[in-house]
Order: sequence, then C-alpha cells, then structure tokens
Amino acid sequence: MRYIIRWAGLLSLLLLTITPALAQGSESIDVIGSGIVNPLMEALAQQAEQESLEIRTVGSATGIDKFCNGDIDLATAIRPMSAAERAICGSNDVAYSELLIGHRILAFITHPDAPLECLSESQAQAILKPSASGAATDWSVSGETENDLPLSLILPPNGHIEFTIADGLVPGDGLRRDARTYQDANDALAIVGETEGALALVGWHESLDLMDSIALLEYGSGELGECALPSAENVEQEKYSAALSMYVYVNRLRMASNQQVFDLMQFVTDEANQALIRLSDVTPPSDATYELNVKLLADDASSAGVTDFLVPSGLSGSVTIVGAANAANVMDRVASALSQNNASLEIVQEFAGRANGLAALCRGEADIALVDADLTDGDLEACTASGIATVPTKLGSLATILIGNAADEHARCLSANQINTIWRAESAEMVLNWSDVDPSFPDLGMTLFGMSLLDQTTDILLQTAGQVIPPIRRDTERDFNPLYRAAAVGNVPGALTYMDWTDYQRVLDNGQADIQVVEVDAGGGCVAPSSANIDDGSYALSRPASLLIRQESLSDISAQSFLWTLFDGENWPNVEQEGFVGLAALDLPRLRLELQGWFAEAEALFSGVDDVSEPAGDSENPEDDSG
Repeated sequence: MRYIIRWAGLLSLLLLTITPALAQGSESIDVIGSGIVNPLMEALAQQAEQESLEIRTVGSATGIDKFCNGDIDLATAIRPMSAAERAICGSNDVAYSELLIGHRILAFITHPDAPLECLSESQAQAILKPSASGAATDWSVSGETENDLPLSLILPPNGHIEFTIADGLVPGDGLRRDARTYQDANDALAIVGETEGALALVGWHESLDLMDSIALLEYGSGELGECALPSAENVEQEKYSAALSMYVYVNRLRMASNQQVFDLMQFVTDEANQALIRLSDVTPPSDATYELNVKLLADDASSAGVTDFLVPSGLSGSVTIVGAANAANVMDRVASALSQNNASLEIVQEFAGRANGLAALCRGEADIALVDADLTDGDLEACTASGIATVPTKLGSLATILIGNAADEHARCLSANQINTIWRAESAEMVLNWSDVDPSFPDLGMTLFGMSLLDQTTDILLQTAGQVIPPIRRDTERDFNPLYRAAAVGNVPGALTYMDWTDYQRVLDNGQADIQVVEVDAGGGCVAPSSANIDDGSYALSRPASLLIRQESLSDISAQSFLWTLFDGENWPNVEQEGFVGLAALDLPRLRLELQGWFAEAEALFSGVDDVSEPAGDSENPEDDSG
C-alpha cells in the first residue's frame, strides 16, 4: 500500500532535516505502561546517562492505548499489541517499532535425586493449584503412583514476578497455600540442595545450569508438548511457556525529533549491554532478537514500513490461491475472516495439486501457490520463461505421529517399509500379527486404530511408499477422537494408532499412561518426532508447507491483506491448531517486517506512486491486563 512508502519517505525526510539544536536538546523521554517493564527501562536509562525519563505505570493495556492516542515516546508492555491496538495506532498516524527487550523466566528446581526430569503442564497444575493444599504431599502426583517420596514445595512470595508467572500456569486464583515461602532465592536453592523431594520455583539465570547441588527440571507445555529447559531461545520459540516477555514500543517520528529517545533506544538494543539487563534480574533476548531489534531501528527498516500494515475495510477485487491442499484449512480460515468484513472480495481456492498450482502461477493465473515439497530449479522454469518473478515464504511442516503400546519393545522404532506394510490397503486381512510385518517381531496380534481414509495425516503416514500415495487399509477400528485412540492403544498390547502433531500434544497433556511414541527409520537411523526434527525434515513422516507468491500480486491490496491476515499474531493459533510446526509466534514480527518490505518493493515495481490508499482499522476492543 502507498501509505507504507509515504511513511518511509516522511521518516527519512525527518531524520535528514533534524536541526542540530533539536537533535541535541534536553527534552524529556515519556515512558508509559507496564510496572514490570518500567524498572528495566529506568535502570537502562540510568546506565545510558539519560536522566530525563518521565515514567508512568498504568499497565500494558492502558499504556498502549495512550501511546496510540497521544504524543508519547515509549510504551512498555508484557505482551505484543493486539490487532485492535495496532489499528488505533494506524488511524492516529502513530508509526512505531516493536522491540522485545528481555524475559523473566521461571525455573523449576529440585534435589538432584528428583524422581523426574521434566515437569509437564498437567503435573505442575496438580502440584501448584490452590486445591492441592494439604492433598498433593508426595511425588505420586507426578504420575508415578508408587512414589511416596514426600514433596517439599517452596514458592516465591505473592507479589513477586515469579509468583505471577506460576499463577498464570494453573487454574484458580493464586497458588496452594500450604507451601513454604522464601524471601531470598538463595535460601530456596540451599533448602533444595539439602532436602530430598524438594521442589522450588525461582527466577532462572544461567548460573543455575551449572549448579551441582540442584537439578533444573525441563518444563513441558500442554500446547507445545515438548520438554524444554529455560532459556531465552526456548521462550522465543514457544518451547518454554513458564515466562513473561518484555516489550517496548517506540514512536518513530518522536524518536526522529528527539535525540534523547534515539540514543536511549540505541543503548537498549545494543547486545553489548546484556550484563546490565541481567543486573535487573532479567534474561536478555536471544541473538536473533537483538539482530531483529537493530533492523527495526535502522534507517533501512523504515523502507519496509515503520508501522504495521493495516487491513482496510471494504476490500474488493480477488485473490486466487492454488496448489497442494496441505494447508487448505488454514487458507480457508483466512478467507472466511476476510470475507466477513469484505463482501465484495472474492477469494478463489483451487487446490488441484502442486504441479498444477505452479503451472497456474507461472501462467499469471494465480496469486499464491501452496507447495508441499522443497522447490527445485525445474519447478520455476516456466515462471522464468514467462518473466514472472516469485517470492517464497515458509508456513511450517505437518507430521503424522505413531503411538504404540508402551510394552511393545519391537515397536519402539519402525522402518518406513514396516510402516507401509502395516497400513497399506493390501495388508488388510493379511497382516494381522506383528510377526507378519517382520519375522523377528513377536507372535502378537495387531490391533489398529485408524482415522479417515482421505485425511492428509493418513497421506503423510504412507508418503514414503512411493511417488503415488497408496490407499490405506480399511479393516481398522476408526475413531476421530485422539484421546480415545491413545487410551485404547495404552490398554491393548500390540495396538497402534496415528494422529497429527496437534492431537499428539493433546494426548501428552492428558497424561495418557502406557503408551509410547514410535520412532521412524527411513534409512538413516531411528528419529523421534520433535518440532526440530519435523521442521528440518529428518523425521520421515513429515511434509513441508510453503507459499510461492507472484511478486506482482504483492502490490495488490487484496493479496497484501490476505498474507497479512495469515501471519497476524491473532490468526496464528489457527495455523498451529492445524498441526503446523516450525514457526513460532515470536517469528511473526520478522515475517511481517519481510512482508512490508516485499509490499513496498512490489509497489515500486508494479504500481503508480500517486494512488494513495488509506488504511482503516478494525473495531476489536483492546485486551486488558494489569501488567
């Protein structure tokens, strides 16, 4: 859209025309927002010798609202802006950059002889919820029913940030009231080191990783499923959810006219100042986030748009999406969301396969092609011959997860050939025993719990069989409830089922006993399903999904709006619910920055510069919080 280029030009002009007197002035810096983030900003300002801060603590929601409605330099928050808040900033011509500047991370520490290495979300809730007072007194609550080791729980005081983070992990108001409370985290560490069965919740810092007197537990979120240790990288990749992230929003035009603001933000985003952030008991962001922050503040970031793109109301025209059907549900959700407020917008979805989709895109008949395999030079020959430039971007990967009975040692790892032998249609009424799959397997009856015959999870299960995916066997017990299928497998030796990544997380969160995830050997050894292994393709039962976008379409407001809605933070849970792995919500700011750069470049190449289209925001109410 033209307003992106307009903002870029205006900001560049302001940066070039600041008078020396104004640039060196002693104006104050207005900071408003979160009482959790403000102390960090104040500490950094003192170290930067910026003593002109005027700080108001009003909470994240109120701070963002005032920032987007008035002449304020910086807003602080413990969450990203909502779509409604971004719309308010846009409608008031408040150009801003969003910077992630640190994390407060909760650590679960135990005595070195703790009975588990990873604390799941459901286990944490069972231990910490208010109703656990006087009830959850031994480690049998961890799921090991025969473990009667006394549980000695040590909690931070109510009002500490660590208490707030823990409170957000469990249902109910507050935490259990029969636990010991510490005032100094060092006291908690000492108690844990001396007390078998002790569990303490403290603020994480890297030195905890090196302490021999305690064990640092991994934490497994119910939504993400995988166990992970605390770190900035794991928080930002949504692998570790027991944390609170800190954001600062800077008004770009006020930064351009106030040298004090400019200098402070340069200091805040300087990776060399990580030690100062740690002195405030805050974990600095990852190296990748520091790099992104620098890009957002750099002059060349303005050319990619200094405020979020805003989807206007009353869209017309059309967007045509073709290709593979592996992300059809995601595309349909975006289409439905846009169509609700834009009755004249036509979104055509024709999923006739990858090859047909790429052919249509290279003929100029489509805007976006869904691709379910890595692109080759040959795939783009037709586009090159037609003079059609394209831009690829990643959506994630889908995977099929096999679940077996925990007692079945032979099924801990299956080869791709064995998996195909078990599930393909020709095996019906012929492969009924595990010894039928492999003579080395036991003489044990096989019970299969399947899904839809036409489900993409089923296609991925059999994709290693050859170029043409064979039909799946029909003589299975079919049920669409993954929790039922997992429970059935846990109760029946020799049983096997499969599901997508999202349903697998539900099973993990449900704490289903007596099951195991089956590793897959596609010729390079056994590989377990994990977000990393699915993302890099080393787990064989996975399928990548990416978009190939016609560059000219990136100059069109309808295609721009579709892509922006797809990668909007409020829509992203819909993508994750469909089982996609590989991108996290904290990757979205980088993606949106790339999108705005692509929009501006395409407009410069394919659009006239005099046709100015103004954005309009949505009517969603800003979320409220007290942080």
